[in-house]
Amino acid sequence: MSEDTIILGGDVGERVYFENLEFSMPDGKKVKIVKSFGLSEDMPNYFARHKARYYLSGLFCSPGRVVLDFPCGSGYGSKVLSDLGVIYEGREIDLPTMEYAKRVYSQYGTFAYGDLCKPELPENHYDVINCVEGIEHVDHEYQEPAVKAFYKALKKGGTLVISSPDATSGVSGQSATNPWHKWEMTKDDFIELLATTFPREEIELVTRKWTLPSGKVLNHFYCVCHKP
Repeated sequence: MSEDTIILGGDVGERVYFENLEFSMPDGKKVKIVKSFGLSEDMPNYFARHKARYYLSGLFCSPGRVVLDFPCGSGYGSKVLSDLGVIYEGREIDLPTMEYAKRVYSQYGTFAYGDLCKPELPENHYDVINCVEGIEHVDHEYQEPAVKAFYKALKKGGTLVISSPDATSGVSGQSATNPWHKWEMTKDDFIELLATTFPREEIELVTRKWTLPSGKVLNHFYCVCHKP
């Protein structure tokens, strides 16, 4: 493999890839995607957990509804939601991953570049916005502006489904164990972040506990926020 080849997946990184693929980027750069492995001793459960995150958003989906998945990662969420008849749009900051999504899942939706630090979203456009395992990947200063951008982008009566891992240190801040998590939050701080924009009575929280093969238990918070 050439030293100029970008290699993603396998046992490296936060993004999950369900298929092997090799391709060239529009600029000619070669990319090799390796199906994810090694992130867990129980990969079937690991894959199921990632796919299942979309079922919460699916509760608010129906044929013809416009859904934004931001960040969309490798794009597999489009396939999960495809049976619901939604109009799916995925946005992703990593260009090789976005190209992978286009090549593997284009029959289920559209994919484009997107940066949570500069969302640049159309106003009153989406019925559902899914931001799962995304907000913790940007610095604290960008989190509230991102939530406000989501609110403006939702249609009246629209729904934001957003998640955050519980801050492992017990205090909101950069993760001490995950180098990709720039700002994890406690449950209270996560709700307070959302309440800066969404009415508090329109915010509902679910906690999912995930037990690692090592026996360590992690909490992951999912909030459903409705725009009146």
